[in-house]
Amino acid sequence: MSKRIRIILLAIVFFIILFVVYLYKNTDSTAENVDKLVVVSPHPTEFVIPLVQEFETETGIKVEIISCGTSAAIQNVINDENIDVLWGGSLLAVGPYKDYFYAYKTPNRDAFIEQYQSVEDEITCFSNVPSVIMVNTDVIGDIKVEGYEDLLQEGLKGQIAFADPSKSSSSFEHLVNMLYAMGGGDPNKGWDYVEQFTNNLDGKLLESSSDVYKGVANGQFKVGLTFEEAAFTMLKNDKHISIIYMSEGVVSTPDGIYISKASSRIENAQKFVDFLTSKDAQRYMASDLGRRSVRIDVDASNLVIPFDDITSIEVDKYLVMTRKESWLESFMAIYGKEQDD
Repeated sequence: MSKRIRIILLAIVFFIILFVVYLYKNTDSTAENVDKLVVVSPHPTEFVIPLVQEFETETGIKVEIISCGTSAAIQNVINDENIDVLWGGSLLAVGPYKDYFYAYKTPNRDAFIEQYQSVEDEITCFSNVPSVIMVNTDVIGDIKVEGYEDLLQEGLKGQIAFADPSKSSSSFEHLVNMLYAMGGGDPNKGWDYVEQFTNNLDGKLLESSSDVYKGVANGQFKVGLTFEEAAFTMLKNDKHISIIYMSEGVVSTPDGIYISKASSRIENAQKFVDFLTSKDAQRYMASDLGRRSVRIDVDASNLVIPFDDITSIEVDKYLVMTRKESWLESFMAIYGKEQDD
């Protein structure tokens, strides 16, 4: 065999090997893409893990969770095409960004409570989340807290855990709740209370929702403004806390699951939405994790009070979503003024 023929044969073998390696890597990458989902979420880790593990077992799809506050999560969806799903964040907080999400109507929506069936297809309601005040019973002493008005007591100055509402959707929910409850149903009349409340924070504005409920549970603060499930989890973990539903009224807004319009794994994302809104997942969430289901066929945990026993406040969701940025600016202006005084 001539030297030239041997060189040609070696070159052919070399290119065949390169081609096989290329096919293997490309196939491996495609398989990884098919069997993966990237989810950004403000939910507490202890809430997320059991549901994600069950989804992975049921579907074979590996879920990567990125934990951060709601505002940061929204920005991740906007700026990172690798994000598939935003799991968490109230409709009031995320609604203004619905153009970034993919319209999908899960078949489970037919089993939703009527008011949660009619939201836009870019939003899938996941759980019903009342705002609450969380009290550390070890450090509160003889201070009585039944609602927002009680938070203005001198004995609570600097002892109230509250997160920046521009970073935390649960704190934004409380801001909305304050404006409606203390404004007698007119949010424009609630700002006097917000100014007094902000003064009693004494310069302590926290960075995230988790800083609130952990700070109260650990005794760093006497009270905190948080969401029901977080307080429920602390109670379940034998922390000495009590859950207060504000006597002036409670705003209860569903949070959601939102599929990124830029996702390259839409089918996996749809399976994730379907799983989280299924009867089994919602029943587990309600009975073991302290969240109220959005389904009509799932009862709430007996560890939370019946929803009919809560003084409920209805808000104009579209007004809140359109005023969100201006209300946040107003809050920060008041907070900044208090720091200057």
